[in-house]
Amino acid sequence: MSTADEYDRDLPPRVLLAVGIVLLLLTGLVIGGGVAYLLWASPDETEQASDGCTRYRSVDITVAAEMYDVVVDAVDDVAPACTSIEPTVRSGAEVALGVSTGRALPDIWIPESRIWLGRARLGDEARVRVLAPSVARTPVLLVGGSRARRFATWGDAEASGLVTVPDPEVSTVGALALVAPLAEARLSGRTPAEAQQMVVPFAQTYGARRARGADEQVWPTMFRPLSPRLVVTTEQELTLTEDGRRMRDLTPEVGAPVLDFPLVVSEDAAPGAREVALRLLDHLVGEDGARALVEQGLRPARGASSAATRSDVSAYLPTPTPKTVVTAVQSWKTLAVPSAILAVVDASGSMDFDAGTGTRMDLLADAALIGLSFLPDHARVGLWIFSIDKGGPGQDWRVLEPIRRLDDLRFGRTQRYALRERADEMPGLTDGGTGLYDTALAAYREALRSYRRNYSNAVVLMTDGRNEDAGSIGLDQLLARLRELRDPDRPVRIVGIAIGEDADLGALERMAGVTGGDAYLAARPEDILGVFARAVLSR
Repeated sequence: MSTADEYDRDLPPRVLLAVGIVLLLLTGLVIGGGVAYLLWASPDETEQASDGCTRYRSVDITVAAEMYDVVVDAVDDVAPACTSIEPTVRSGAEVALGVSTGRALPDIWIPESRIWLGRARLGDEARVRVLAPSVARTPVLLVGGSRARRFATWGDAEASGLVTVPDPEVSTVGALALVAPLAEARLSGRTPAEAQQMVVPFAQTYGARRARGADEQVWPTMFRPLSPRLVVTTEQELTLTEDGRRMRDLTPEVGAPVLDFPLVVSEDAAPGAREVALRLLDHLVGEDGARALVEQGLRPARGASSAATRSDVSAYLPTPTPKTVVTAVQSWKTLAVPSAILAVVDASGSMDFDAGTGTRMDLLADAALIGLSFLPDHARVGLWIFSIDKGGPGQDWRVLEPIRRLDDLRFGRTQRYALRERADEMPGLTDGGTGLYDTALAAYREALRSYRRNYSNAVVLMTDGRNEDAGSIGLDQLLARLRELRDPDRPVRIVGIAIGEDADLGALERMAGVTGGDAYLAARPEDILGVFARAVLSR
């Protein structure tokens, strides 16, 4: 038998060369493939190789901004083996809005407050398990400079017109301040109805300031030190704010609303989420977690304030239910957004028809007078009447008062006073047929011209008939022109009121629909006041 050496010597030189080349190529491929793997392998893959994990679980955590830094620092300590945790920061309002419109709940969620939990916020389908009602706290405060004063209750402070608050529609702090008078009602000796009524001046003052462009951003030191105004903020924000020490904590002694940061897990969470949540909970209630919370200006869930915080609040107001907060914010939305209204009233002859306790115009004038009494001074209101050629040949509308603020003073009288006088005059101005379509187009153009940012701009169009002006624009042409004029950046709505069964409710509905408004029917004379109020307050 030949040995290997003998075998090699028997091969021709060219064969030996070919075999050598093949071996070199194979060796190069093996080495090159290894190098390429090391160069191109993802960090996760190389990490899996080094830590023994062949597959990673992913758990998402969504946390309120106030708690974000604490949670991010804790993640490395609480993550189980082979688990990837990605914290994101979103407000409770953002998460609740997303869930209510079909998005999934986060696996683990730490919102600012328990007011974001429950069906009123999340809808009927979302299900969460509360592992801890609170993992940290920070009271909601009223703070001010040396000239500001402490009120006995939140209701007294907010009704004073001196309180600046973050927008309750998007801010948890603002929402809790809004419902504070209701939360303190038992302690302050007020009935719930009396407490709710205090929202009206608070919302209207807020609306007036926003209409002037004020209070769009709210922070503890936004006013000069000698200002008497109070600012709604949190103890955490005050503690961490540069120059925050010049502000005094003037929170009423009845107590403070509180951000309580519950820790919840979705019922549909990814595998392993509950284990992560329990580990995170253990960390946050332990010594290391408490220390991290204090460093961020927060109070641990177990214990009082620390020397690092900037208030002496020791009593917390009860947190209202999510449904209570939703109802309060909806009322706020209606009350706080000031109205810019061009009221356009049918003055055709049919408005003289008997309506039981007077003519249709008599009832409408009375409703207008009552409605004026409820509108705040910063509301903007104008008044037109219309019938065929009411404004002269070929013009169906007549301007009684242009759109101005109700407290606008001209010729020794306010706009509110002038409108009251005009309402008294209207029953004597009725005649002719109904010139509806030309008037609607002209009124919409005027409302666009007079548009005011931060106001709810609307044309309130009231009629008991249908268009009788043969020379006017047609309905289809009117709708096409309204579509062309509508500007998403300057929204103006037509709000129609059909008075009686003879009114063209269908035409009003189509005009309203094109402009994003609504139309209402006052079928009976006694309905006029209620329908007028709904139309004026609609948003």
